[in-house]
Amino acid sequence: MNKLIRYWNQNRLKIIITGIIIVFIIVIIQTINSILKGVSTSQNLKENTIIDTSKPSESVITGEELPEETTDTNVNIIKQFMDLCNKKDYETAYNLLTEDCKNKLYNTLDLFIANYCNKVFNVEKTYSLELWQYSVNAYTYRVTYIENNILATGEINSNNNIEDYITVIENTSGSKLNINGFIEKRSINKEQEQNGIKITINDRFIYRENEEYNIKVRNNTDKTILLSEGIDGNDICLIDSNEVEYDSILNEVPLVNLELKPGMEKTIDIRFYKMYNLYRTIESIKFKNIIADKDSYDINKENVNKVNISIDI
Repeated sequence: MNKLIRYWNQNRLKIIITGIIIVFIIVIIQTINSILKGVSTSQNLKENTIIDTSKPSESVITGEELPEETTDTNVNIIKQFMDLCNKKDYETAYNLLTEDCKNKLYNTLDLFIANYCNKVFNVEKTYSLELWQYSVNAYTYRVTYIENNILATGEINSNNNIEDYITVIENTSGSKLNINGFIEKRSINKEQEQNGIKITINDRFIYRENEEYNIKVRNNTDKTILLSEGIDGNDICLIDSNEVEYDSILNEVPLVNLELKPGMEKTIDIRFYKMYNLYRTIESIKFKNIIADKDSYDINKENVNKVNISIDI
């Protein structure tokens, strides 16, 4: 005991300094461990909260979420289409399109190859998906095609990206695709007749940026009629549930197609400035300024007889 006391008295300062150093080292080690643990936890949390964009199930517009089974079905057919196009198996890819899409955009395989495949898949592409909007049996995805050259160049050139809207259509025969911004076709088959002028709305073609209507007009009068002069798009317009009007794109329609002689029947396609929006429900089409006697109108444009026809759809 005396030896210990003597040793303490002789080496007190050294012992105290050594003890302080040991405590300091322990504190430093514990601090470093706490920091490393915090970084690890933060990293794990970050990794666990990364959104899997390869199978998007939540609409970026509405926030609504699809069942996992529906998401898997939709993503799988889109991936199948992409893989086939990248492999240049265009015929098999073409067979994944709906008949409506083929008839409206690509009524032959050659047109599909020339106007879509050669432009989009001129080089191999990868892609990213976002679920945009969906209605009953129609699921629209925003697709960004990305050039698959990262292995060769080490970078992705976003300037070469191509955006498309692809809609998965479910029917009794399975899932098919509408591409190039074509959303879907809906049959309307509504008609209205007034003053001997009969108008039938056959079909509605919904695109990402506009809508197109296939319309049949029959002139049962003894006068030549003119649906519009083709100048004011509001002469023929869509009306939604909020009474908002969407003008037609009449400059695309030849004037001769808007003119019907007595007893004549014509079928015409008219597009409207109406972007795809599920919350803007179209309720009717209005023909506001049908000229009931074109011959008299050509002579005297004042006090002309005009007919207004509205068709609920």
